[in-house]
Amino acid sequence: MITKWAVQWLTWRLRKDDGFWISYQANIAGAFQDEYHRAMEKMKSGIEPFDIHTVSNNAAINFMKLWTK
Repeated sequence: MITKWAVQWLTWRLRKDDGFWISYQANIAGAFQDEYHRAMEKMKSGIEPFDIHTVSNNAAINFMKLWTK
């Protein structure tokens, strides 16, 4: 029940508070950008091919790690 309340509260805050929305948006975008740059460096050095799905999943993991620090 606490988890459900927490998600509802977070959703409500995101809808009502533009600054809260922007901060989450910036963190998500930053996590994606960081992972994109790492993937491009690996691709340029021939370590592995670029795969947008892998980049997206790794960015989501990075965001969740930042959020839960």
